[in-house]
Order: sequence, then C-alpha cells, then structure tokens
Amino acid sequence: MALSKKDILSINDTKTEAVVVPEWNNATVCLRTISGLEREAFEESYADQKMKNFRLRFLVKTLCDESGARLFEDADIEELGKKSSTVINRLFDKAWSLNAFTPEAVEKLGEA
Repeated sequence: MALSKKDILSINDTKTEAVVVPEWNNATVCLRTISGLEREAFEESYADQKMKNFRLRFLVKTLCDESGARLFEDADIEELGKKSSTVINRLFDKAWSLNAFTPEAVEKLGEA
C-alpha cells in the first residue's frame, strides 16, 4: 500500500540516539537527526560563509533532550565551544554519522 501525502507528513521520522559522555560525569546526552530544511540551511550557510565553528554549528542543531527538542540555540555556539574539543569532536562525529552525511556530501560542501 502506497502512503498518501497526509500519511507521509504525519509520520515522525526524527531519530534520536543516546550517547554517554565519560568526561561529563558519564552523563548521557541525546543527538537527533535534523530535518530536510535544517540540512539545506546548514549546507547553504556553509557554502555562503565557509562556516566558522563548523562542528559547533552542527552540534547545536543536533544535541537534544529525550523527546528530540533542541537543547541549544544557534546563539549558544560560543558557550558550547568552551567544552572539551575531544568531547565536541566525538559528539560531532556521532551526529554527522546519524544524519547520514557521507564523504561525498562533505566533498560537495567543499566545492561550494
């Protein structure tokens, strides 16, 4: 049975994944997939600005609570950036993979 437009638009297809962060007292944080519009805006922003704070800009869009609601706003990039680069990089790699960014996608961003 094929899905209708209404069916497709009513499905919550956002995925979240819990990640333990040993450096943060073994606390668990969640990462989420971003929407198609969020991804387009992120890629356009990169193309326009060769995005400063690339990892942090992506993480503020993907760090979330258990329900998938963002924990950080774009304005929080500087504050999040004060955290350990080891943690930031590990969370970024996980979020990048969760959002199905491929090496080809990264290469395309570099060409923009």
